[in-house]
Amino acid sequence: MTMDFSLDRVLGPVTPARFFSEFFEAKHCVIKRGDAGFYAGLLDHNDVDHVLTTMGLQIPEVNVTKAGSNITGSDFAYENGAIDPVRVAQLYADGATVILSGLHERLSQLARYCRAMEAALSARVQTNVYMTPAGNQGFNPHYDSHDVLALQIAGAKEWRIYGKPVELPLDSQGFERGMDVGEEVDRFILEPGDAVYVPRGLAHDAVATDEGSLHITTGLMFRTWADVVAEAVIATAHRNPELRRAIPPGFANDGVDLDAYMPVYEQMVQSLFDVPVGKMMAGFRDEFLTARVPRVEGQFAQLSALQTLSVESVVGARPHILFNLAEEDEGMARLVAQGTEIVLPSYAAEAMRFCVTTPFFRVGDMEGDLDDAGKLVLARRLIREGLMMVHPA
Repeated sequence: MTMDFSLDRVLGPVTPARFFSEFFEAKHCVIKRGDAGFYAGLLDHNDVDHVLTTMGLQIPEVNVTKAGSNITGSDFAYENGAIDPVRVAQLYADGATVILSGLHERLSQLARYCRAMEAALSARVQTNVYMTPAGNQGFNPHYDSHDVLALQIAGAKEWRIYGKPVELPLDSQGFERGMDVGEEVDRFILEPGDAVYVPRGLAHDAVATDEGSLHITTGLMFRTWADVVAEAVIATAHRNPELRRAIPPGFANDGVDLDAYMPVYEQMVQSLFDVPVGKMMAGFRDEFLTARVPRVEGQFAQLSALQTLSVESVVGARPHILFNLAEEDEGMARLVAQGTEIVLPSYAAEAMRFCVTTPFFRVGDMEGDLDDAGKLVLARRLIREGLMMVHPA
């Protein structure tokens, strides 16, 4: 059975409640476990070797870097962007760090990990895998414009934590060479099975110790209140023509008192308060749910299993389904999940919720007001849509 690397598991023994109250967006969190096999089944050097040498990767799926060196794509890729795995291996042997971006799109176990994290965080999650030779580092001190959770898979790295050049930077406030990262405030070594959370804006660097290091940097891409307010501006502008008016012609001319426009500006800002926050966040929620590409291992076999589906069959929700189920006008219920929408009569709402939240159940035991024929119809529909699966007898 494949281990489920959920948020609770990768943070443990730190609880999610403590993590969000004490560390999230505030300070780094070092998780020491003393369990070298903790991430068994998630990633290893053989996985990286297989992907690099057999899957025909392209830039930017692979990058190679070394602190103090100027390695470019022409050093490890052909003119068409295809990666040359031989040259990548040679650069690694010479001390460079190999970075594989988006490996969760190539390896199912990393895809499951990202899906589990997304289900807990309501945020897009991605992975970058770093393979660093002994005694080397890929980057000088820097900060990221998204939160990261680094999982040490093999070898060890010494991490150093500095200051916050920018507090919770936006994507447009990325680290720039020459920024003052401040004094070192912490230093620690991550060994296999350990992890560290680093909030965006907190400067850091890491050096492999006396053996090669392999770690996963999990990127956590959260929406911000700035996104909500920006969406409110657009929504208000669609219904309020005053916001769509041009700013005064000639405002850029010499001598124009720009502060004189403050009363108009304040009036426009005040109009934003008429937009319900729930409406803005519901839009982000639906965008997140509909843009989530299905990860449905074994789906072709599942469709074959439908031929013998009966009320005695054992079925269940696929893991880490994110959904929204709402009853709408005219007696209909709308289920939105991983890129699909299903609209059925409201009397099927209870059964739909049960189906996408219950991992194992007999079709005939489906909760709700459907008869056996209706239960079979709903089960078949949800299995066809990749939201449920048939379990072996």
